[in-house]
Amino acid sequence: MEVQADNGIPSVLLPRVDGSTWVLPLNCLAEVVAVPELSSQTVVWRGEAIPVLGPAQSARACAVLQGQDVRYWALPLAPLPLVYRRLTADQLTDESTEDAVPVAVIDERRCQVPDLLAAESDLPRVG
Repeated sequence: MEVQADNGIPSVLLPRVDGSTWVLPLNCLAEVVAVPELSSQTVVWRGEAIPVLGPAQSARACAVLQGQDVRYWALPLAPLPLVYRRLTADQLTDESTEDAVPVAVIDERRCQVPDLLAAESDLPRVG
């Protein structure tokens, strides 16, 4: 088992169905759930319909994230393994994507550090 440094923020790398990878603090993640069939608008999680960010037809799993304006929301995941790491400041670069999203380079993989409030604003309205 790989030993991680004591400093840094416990983080999770989430492979998205669009091919990008998000890196988030682990405390943003409520749960990863398998979904046999996913509508493009909502997923039922623990008896509650929660909004789904973006197209999700090919997803068979979702990351349920804690929200600010909504209690929880779902991010469709690609069928790749999740990776847990301690993210340190030296892993962040000054690069940004076309959407001005900061980038972290982790295990030679470019990971987006998303603006979660902006992502929430793109969620479909539920109920």
